[in-house]
Amino acid sequence: MSTSEEHSPAQEAALVNEQARRAAQAGLNLKPSSRMAASVPAEQRLAVGTAPAVSVEDAVFSCRDVSVLYAGKSALSNVTINIARKQVLAVIGPSGCGKSTFLRCLNRMNDTIAGARVTGSILLEGRDILAKEQDVAQLRAEVGMVFQKPNPFPKSIFENVAYGPRIHGLARGSAELDDIVCTSLRRAGLWDEVKDRLHRPGTSLSGGQQQRLCIARTIAVQPEVILMDEPCSALDPIATARIEDLMDELRASYTIVIVTHSMQQAARVSQRTAYFHLGELIEVGETNRVFTNPRQKLTEDYISGRFG
Repeated sequence: MSTSEEHSPAQEAALVNEQARRAAQAGLNLKPSSRMAASVPAEQRLAVGTAPAVSVEDAVFSCRDVSVLYAGKSALSNVTINIARKQVLAVIGPSGCGKSTFLRCLNRMNDTIAGARVTGSILLEGRDILAKEQDVAQLRAEVGMVFQKPNPFPKSIFENVAYGPRIHGLARGSAELDDIVCTSLRRAGLWDEVKDRLHRPGTSLSGGQQQRLCIARTIAVQPEVILMDEPCSALDPIATARIEDLMDELRASYTIVIVTHSMQQAARVSQRTAYFHLGELIEVGETNRVFTNPRQKLTEDYISGRFG
């Protein structure tokens, strides 16, 4: 007589979860194998997978199984995450791990890359932004982007900020447009520095001022979300501190997703942190918890400086 026992699917799933729990206590890093995926329901695979705690209250973005291929080569694999309203989410990880690729998914900037293919589901306020009928120009007004290197338009300071509201029809006249520009520059912490030279070129400003001008340009079109791709990497420490203070003020009105190589910056500015590795979302959770008590060994190794 065989000594092996046969288990129902529910019993097998319970055994897998118990093994994962014991392994986690032992400090091991588990990822679901293809064999496990075949027998364990999706909700239970999520519980023992690489990125637990994806759910948040009042999510602006809900991403499910998002993958990106560049010319057939995988850059992002099955990313599932929710992004909360009026919080800063910091996306960290070593170079080439998929951080910026994920960020570009949120306003379809990957559409501009030849051979890029995005699959899965990305819901913004319940609307699938990957749908063919999605107006991409309107999406990028709702989900603005601040790039690594400041990129003011070759126009005046005023026209840099006025450009978006003008083309989107957000101002009914010159007085209303003036008010939008003034308000946006104030919210970006730049008004007092430029109010007497609004008609000078935006490129005449310092690097930190140019980045704040780009932020003013972004918020002038009243977005829901602001994406920031290493916005301080080209700035000095004083300008970096100004941008970080600005992010803390802006999160009262906007959801912010920031890609950063600086773990110190992530710890300072964010409420939640997501760690990526080789195109996979390894862990996401409250920033204090991720940095002080990571649940995955890969996260712990990166935060402790063992690699990356």
